[in-house]
Amino acid sequence: MKRQSLFVLTLLLLMSARGLAGAPTPGEALPTLNIEDRGELVFDGEDFSFVPWSSEKRPQQVHVIQYFGANLGDRDVFEPFTDMIQQRLPAGSVHVTTVLNMDAAMWGTSGMVLSELKKNKTKHPEATMVIDEEGSGVKTWALGKAGTGLMILDSQGVVKFFAPGSLPEDQLASTIELIRETIAD
Repeated sequence: MKRQSLFVLTLLLLMSARGLAGAPTPGEALPTLNIEDRGELVFDGEDFSFVPWSSEKRPQQVHVIQYFGANLGDRDVFEPFTDMIQQRLPAGSVHVTTVLNMDAAMWGTSGMVLSELKKNKTKHPEATMVIDEEGSGVKTWALGKAGTGLMILDSQGVVKFFAPGSLPEDQLASTIELIRETIAD
């Protein structure tokens, strides 16, 4: 009986470790996420269009990637952090990429989500806005049930920080300081 319990426990540990295999790990390269269906929202003259996007596309500067569901519950999950970036860091010192998981959107809301994304792209043309139609980022980056993640990468694409959800208020300032240190490196 003890042997069976030990086997089951070992099996469960291996399965849970395997489920986290793609989680962004500080000091390592970000696992690659390729999005072919929709992808990055770009200006095309006066109109918008979509092009395939890959997380390997590096802006050659400190890069913040925020991934969350395209729903009201997740909409503002990283807003305190991105507001702090705008307030405390020089403009253009950090590249922000927002990836929206459309698989988490309520049925019938995709038009509103796209309208909001276009409005944000117009307001922040330097930012990268991406639609993940299939929600593949949740699996690729092992974001779990919540399906949200915040990653800070250096200019070489190495993960400096990963949070699987919103940052507690007491962690916001230290995360901004980490970005400052990464910019200075």
